[in-house]
Amino acid sequence: LVHSSSRCFEIMVKRKAVATSPVFKQARKAKRAEEPKKVEDNDNDEEMPEEEVSPEEKATQLEEEKVASRKKELKALGVADIKEMASKACLQTGKKEDMIQAILEHEASEREAVKAREAQIRAVVVQKKEELEARSAPELKELCAVQGITGTLPKQTRVEKLLQQWQQDGGVDKALEQMVRDKQEAALVALDKAELLKQCKKRNLKPFVKEVMVDRLLKAELRAGHFAPKKVEEEKPVNGDLVEALLSSEAQRKKDAELKKQQDEADSSKRKELRVMSVEALKKALISKSLEASGRKDDMVEMLFQAWKQEQALASRKAELKALSKDDLKILAARNGSTASAKEAMIEAVLQQEAKQRQMQKDYDAKVILVLVKKREELDDKTNHELKERCASRGLKAGSCKEDRVERLLENMRTTHEADKDVLELSMAERRQEFLAMDETQLEKLCTELSVDPLVKEEWWSGFLLRAEGSLESDQDPGAHARQRAN
Repeated sequence: LVHSSSRCFEIMVKRKAVATSPVFKQARKAKRAEEPKKVEDNDNDEEMPEEEVSPEEKATQLEEEKVASRKKELKALGVADIKEMASKACLQTGKKEDMIQAILEHEASEREAVKAREAQIRAVVVQKKEELEARSAPELKELCAVQGITGTLPKQTRVEKLLQQWQQDGGVDKALEQMVRDKQEAALVALDKAELLKQCKKRNLKPFVKEVMVDRLLKAELRAGHFAPKKVEEEKPVNGDLVEALLSSEAQRKKDAELKKQQDEADSSKRKELRVMSVEALKKALISKSLEASGRKDDMVEMLFQAWKQEQALASRKAELKALSKDDLKILAARNGSTASAKEAMIEAVLQQEAKQRQMQKDYDAKVILVLVKKREELDDKTNHELKERCASRGLKAGSCKEDRVERLLENMRTTHEADKDVLELSMAERRQEFLAMDETQLEKLCTELSVDPLVKEEWWSGFLLRAEGSLESDQDPGAHARQRAN
């Protein structure tokens, strides 16, 4: 112990001697001069934080490192191995450097595709989860019951179980398929109709839906008034101001009254002339006018008289048109859709159009009679009490007998245009059958004439997608197939 203490004392004396020596003092002074600089450097290091790297930059850096590493691996391989790899990837073979570059780009695109799919999967799963979370607790409970998930469960647990069941049932794949379909649909819907028609023909798809063309043609004709012809009124150009027109009208009224008197006398004379004719002569006259030569003598006389009246009216109208100036006649012809320039051609066009309108009106009146006959049969089947109630509901006098009530109701149908509605339905049904009997080329021509768009853009994208999926043959109608899928 004494030896140890003395040894320690000697060391302390030596250290004190060293500490007080000039060399040690100079070294310690130099060390103290360096210490503030180190502290200052440390402070500067603390003031400048490390630069943060974004996830995108980090991913880019990792991709570059991966490409560099892969490139190194490929360079180490022989040309034969590189060629084999390029062939398997359906890449063009050639120089080793070119093949390596092509392989690197191909692998990079595959990695991008995997990342994109993973992002899509993540997106559809998140979307489904948010959709389930947005539902109320009773709705989730009902969905769980359908999926066989029972028990008293909190909302989040129900969402998780439904999401798991959705994934097991292939919900992710179905959602991804729908995303692709929606994208294709958007691209097709964005095409204009001319381009879509071109694509239809290119893919051998039927470009039109016959039923749609028929519906649109019917609507166009309905707007044009084809099913409710107006009474034919022979048009006469009016010139001058209102006062002159009224004076002219009054003069015309007197002239018409005189003409009517003359016409009545002519009618009476013609009837007498026809009545004195023999039956054989009447038949020959009817046959010459392409009329039915049968029935009683009085009926044949009336038929010939009506034919003569039409001839007289046509001759009178033709004389009126010939008396018009060419400019006035051109106005009338243009109103009837004629582009003729010669006077005789314009007169003929006006007469033909007026004859067509008269025939249309005649057909229309015949349909009104047909509808009213049917209505009469329906009313005849009603009891007297039911007819009385119907009269009361229409504000009509009930009358006393059944026949009076039927006549009042029929007259009311005429005046309120109720019969016209039934005639319209009947006429459109007949016209629809006429259209359906036509082929698509004829319908397309009519669509062009009436400025009707025959193409149903919203249906054809379905046909394209069905063709892409392989579920539509080249000779099938995609529009009809689309409607079948919708049903």
